[in-house]
Amino acid sequence: MIQTILVSPETRKTLQTENFWTGPHPIRPDEEVLITTTPMLAHSQFNSVSASTAGTVTLTEAPADGSIILADLVISTEKRNGGTVTIQWNDGIRQILIFRAICTDAPVNQSIAFNGRVQGWRDASLEVVTVDATVNTVFCSYAKYQDGLPFDEWDSYR
Repeated sequence: MIQTILVSPETRKTLQTENFWTGPHPIRPDEEVLITTTPMLAHSQFNSVSASTAGTVTLTEAPADGSIILADLVISTEKRNGGTVTIQWNDGIRQILIFRAICTDAPVNQSIAFNGRVQGWRDASLEVVTVDATVNTVFCSYAKYQDGLPFDEWDSYR
């Protein structure tokens, strides 16, 4: 068994203890095990939107002066002549493309695992833009970060 202990960062007191079985043999008392997780796994949230009419929908908004870090994006559409579905960053001034699904010839079913390696700039929301009444659903998992780079600095890194 591996004993995992949750410790308060302020008081350093144990909050909870869990035991996990780890394989074909028990962990010996002299074995040391380090268990970690990523901030994305610990703090991610999710949202999804569906649309069947043309328009723009906000998937999630950045916190004040903060930014959004993408974990996963799943896009599903029906075929629609002239139809597109765009996922983009938008801060009210600039719109930067993340993904555009062109649905004229076939439906689009796409899954993208960003794993937290894509982050927007300060105050940039995540939007879905539907053109020509394309039926679609977009799912996104993300984490909100309380700080964000100004657009010019963010733009210089991409």
